[in-house]
Amino acid sequence: MQKTLISVARHRNCKQRLHLCIIILTVVLLLTSCIDMGGIVMDIPPSSPGELPPFVISRPVFETTGRPAQFNFAGISFQFLNQGNEIVESITVSFLLFDARTLENPFLGSNRFLITRRETLFPNLVNDVFISLDRFIHVAPSEPFLIDFFYIYEIRYVDGTVWQDHHGRFRVRD
Repeated sequence: MQKTLISVARHRNCKQRLHLCIIILTVVLLLTSCIDMGGIVMDIPPSSPGELPPFVISRPVFETTGRPAQFNFAGISFQFLNQGNEIVESITVSFLLFDARTLENPFLGSNRFLITRRETLFPNLVNDVFISLDRFIHVAPSEPFLIDFFYIYEIRYVDGTVWQDHHGRFRVRD
């Protein structure tokens, strides 16, 4: 009889633990699947200045007015401060573009871009950087696209060294 009572008590404890685990798992799944959480950045801030990227960038702007030396129909502009000690010879940016009205992909293929711009950027100077989208569009957009998950994917320096952030840790979100 005592073994049966102990067995029933253990069974109740296991059942309660199982219910608690199911509740916790459900809450976690609900929180991670919420659509409205897209703007929340869950990164942990760097613990030291050594973990910061070797640059500072402004929020990127989608432009539809032509800048003849940079692009004719569409492009992205942002400011870039090279905080490293070496001269930058090229930067690669990664970003997503969305239609401003529908918030959907405005392209036939992927709306993720990975574009390299050869540009000489000296240390401790703020530079305007322009990324042309002319070769990716077939019709000039009548209004700007939304830019999201913009980040510097890679920096190549004239001395041959490379800085990388292939996962977008230092991204700009809208």
